[in-house]
Amino acid sequence: MLKDYIFWGIVVAIVIGVIVSQMNRRRHGRHRQSPPPSNRMQFHTHTHADAHASGTPRLVCIGGSHHGHSLAIPPGGLSVGRAKDNLLIIVDGSISAHHAWIGIVDGDVMLRDYQSLNGTFLNGDLKTRVGDAVLADGDTIHFGGQGGEEFRLVIE
Repeated sequence: MLKDYIFWGIVVAIVIGVIVSQMNRRRHGRHRQSPPPSNRMQFHTHTHADAHASGTPRLVCIGGSHHGHSLAIPPGGLSVGRAKDNLLIIVDGSISAHHAWIGIVDGDVMLRDYQSLNGTFLNGDLKTRVGDAVLADGDTIHFGGQGGEEFRLVIE
């Protein structure tokens, strides 16, 4: 008789464990993020532009998955990184969540690396990391080391 209670107690515990496990799988399955898109870079729609106004700085992708696309640098600057709150999102393991910022400071276009893990580099020099730098028309910016996205600053 005691053996029967033990047996049925174990069976009930297993059944409850399976039910709870299935419920958790379903609940977590609904909230899972979809896999990143096949494109490695995403532009937020309010900043995506092929701005050609005189003196407007913009980034043109010259290496990577969005070769040829351009992005105007807005008045408040352009945040770059993997996190969804950036204006330029680059979905790549070599890019930090909040990697860098590009904006206008006292009339100059400034690049500021946010102490990213894999660095930000200028003009093809992948040995020298950039902290803060004043950019000039035609400078190339490489985010994330070897194989990362590469941009050219264009001021027209």
